[in-house]
Amino acid sequence: MSIDTEALTQARWERNAYLACAALIVYEYFLHFGAEVEFFWKQRWSLAKCLFLWSRYYSVAYNISNAVVFMQRKPSFDVSNTFFHWQNTGASVQSITTHVLLELRLWAMYGSTRNVLILFILLTMGEALTMGLIFGIPNPLLIGTNEPFPGVFICADADPNDGSHWVVYYWVVVSFIELVLLVLALRKAWEHRDASGSTLMKQLTTESAIYFIAIFWVYIANMILWIINRITLDEFATAFSFVLPNIFANRLLIAVRSAAHGDEDIYGWEPRTVPIRFMRGRRGVETTMNNSIPLESRACA
Repeated sequence: MSIDTEALTQARWERNAYLACAALIVYEYFLHFGAEVEFFWKQRWSLAKCLFLWSRYYSVAYNISNAVVFMQRKPSFDVSNTFFHWQNTGASVQSITTHVLLELRLWAMYGSTRNVLILFILLTMGEALTMGLIFGIPNPLLIGTNEPFPGVFICADADPNDGSHWVVYYWVVVSFIELVLLVLALRKAWEHRDASGSTLMKQLTTESAIYFIAIFWVYIANMILWIINRITLDEFATAFSFVLPNIFANRLLIAVRSAAHGDEDIYGWEPRTVPIRFMRGRRGVETTMNNSIPLESRACA
């Protein structure tokens, strides 16, 4: 029996991707464990704290378990079938959690305004509803197997062979939501582009924009792969979509807590607000006033 060497190579890519991402998220966990203790465990309980800790520990367990399944040399069909049902549910939970964390960050950047909050609530409800429909409605045409090609054993799934699409709409939804968040982040970064304003706010908004751009393209890459719908490549970028957005979201919250405590790195302890000097007056006459910009919403800090 001849083996499709291209499919075998692609299956190896998928395994390596899941293993690398599991190692990356474990490394990131230990790298920022000190910041987690200082800026979250030692602080009062809040929505942001609960979401951050849930995201940290759930994502570590979830992505390690994904890697364990994909590293099996010859998974059975039952294992593969059960795994993808569980993976889809877990992916939805992680995606929504990550987006809520990012939305909390943006909500704080926009001054915790009501309109932005309503927008984020609608986005979250729409995301949850869409994912529930995509993964909750049985589609007998979806492909899930432990042997995508003769002699090539790996947990593999794909959209129907008839050219129709189903799972790809999951990536369309998350890409759209990420695009909305990216536009909001870029707008805030543009507002703080002037170096005469707060250097710290400029740094935080620029960092946020960079992270949102990276996350957006991770989702776009997955959407493209699922549109192509090569069964041994569909899951190649999925591992990165589980890990990288989660890491970026956690790092953004750590950066906010760090900045709120007045330190440039992740260790430090100062007041929650950042003084900013505003210059105003006539020609040759200059007056100053101090103000502060909240780095986190009081409702979720």
